Amino acid sequence: MMNFYRLNHRLQQMTLKILKNLCHRHDIVIEDGDLKIILHLIKDNPHTVLNDEYTPILLSEISQKTSQKTCLSFKPLLDQSYLLKEIE
Repeated sequence: MMNFYRLNHRLQQMTLKILKNLCHRHDIVIEDGDLKIILHLIKDNPHTVLNDEYTPILLSEISQKTSQKTCLSFKPLLDQSYLLKEIE
């Protein structure tokens, strides 16, 4: 069973470097500026990552703050749970 408190804490500690490395390992190319925006969105509302029901909200926010292309590039990190696996 996941400890949401611990996962939330790890999400809050996530750095741009960690997110960039995660994208690189999965052949996802996103500009640094867009990654900073995504990281900010995740830290503002970690439930969007920890709870599948909120994932569409995060993706919508990403497409609004960056672009649809960036959103589609980032989506596999959530769909395949790469981001959750990174912080576990």
